[in-house]
Amino acid sequence: MNRAAGTWQWDGVRFFLAVARAGSLSGAARVLRVGHVTVGRRITLLEKRLGVTLLHRTPDEFAVTPAGDAVLRQCIAMENAALDLERVAAGRDSLAAGSIRLTATEALAHRVIAPAVAELRKSYPALQVDLSVGVRSLDIARREADLAVRVGRPSGPGLVCRKLGDVGYSLYASRSYLAKHRMPQRGKGLADCDLITFTGAPAATSPFFMNEALEGARIALRCDNALIQLQAAANGIGIAELACFLGDDSADLVRIWPDEPPALRAAWLITHEDLRRSARIKAAPPQ
Repeated sequence: MNRAAGTWQWDGVRFFLAVARAGSLSGAARVLRVGHVTVGRRITLLEKRLGVTLLHRTPDEFAVTPAGDAVLRQCIAMENAALDLERVAAGRDSLAAGSIRLTATEALAHRVIAPAVAELRKSYPALQVDLSVGVRSLDIARREADLAVRVGRPSGPGLVCRKLGDVGYSLYASRSYLAKHRMPQRGKGLADCDLITFTGAPAATSPFFMNEALEGARIALRCDNALIQLQAAANGIGIAELACFLGDDSADLVRIWPDEPPALRAAWLITHEDLRRSARIKAAPPQ
């Protein structure tokens, strides 16, 4: 196989994997950052090259055919080998230069990561930080990110985790909300309270709302961005459980039980064992 053919075939494999995982051309296009027409064309070329139909369209999505399923297993093995090669190569770099892909929640990015990047750039001006924020866990093994800062320790093969410290969480509401509603009593549950919470969160960060019983409580807002939760609480929508470094700094919020110790959750710095010796990665961890 010549070089051009090998490169072309691997490109087809990437497109096939993306459609198989996303279930649609548009979903794969977003992941690959190309147009959906390009995705469809690449799949057609790969099917022609292999002489089999890999995908068929159902009313709701694209499904992998039996032949495609057999090919898919080999494609995943090819991808894993390529990712292993990339990680090993990246882990051997000796210069603190180039880009670092970092992911964190909005709250940690706002308070911890942004100031750390400012300090990092003073010592390593050749480093570029690509920061992705949100609660969705990016796959470090698949090189969706080089580093992650998360509340709650993840598990997975090859992950290296270092505890950065504990983050305190307490319940907060606006003065206007508390003036219109009863102040909840510690240990008596949050019945009849309006709550601001996440659409979902890892089990490692539970229990929520300082372990108060939630029977009879109303969900007023669900949002996975802690900064929006803070603003919603400040606007009187309800009670939010916030990191104390956010809630205590807001002049529009009061801590509901100021004498109660906050709930502590560990913040972790995560990378892959293949990258831990990289000069870029060793330079980057927040302190």
